[in-house]
Amino acid sequence: MKPTNKYRFCNHHHELTEGYEIVDFGDGEFVANKEAIPLLKALNDVGIRTRTHHYAGGEHGFIGILLDNVTLEIKTVCERDADRTRYNGKKELLISWRKCQP
Repeated sequence: MKPTNKYRFCNHHHELTEGYEIVDFGDGEFVANKEAIPLLKALNDVGIRTRTHHYAGGEHGFIGILLDNVTLEIKTVCERDADRTRYNGKKELLISWRKCQP
């Protein structure tokens, strides 16, 4: 992909191809992978703000979540109030947040 400074305002470093789109979920414009837009929109709609991401169709991806209003816990699953047991003993990342007021 051809490098450019055109999108430095939103931390993007190359020309847009058909897999990218400029979006704004209320915190300013940024360049998004089209396939990631539903996830990014859903996270931002419920109050989880994202700063950066990359998704290229299933083989690799990442997302940066701002932690201003977020708490993270790593827990061992123990579903004592459920009949299912398939998750017991597995590690999970529990993300809790409060929606920021504008």
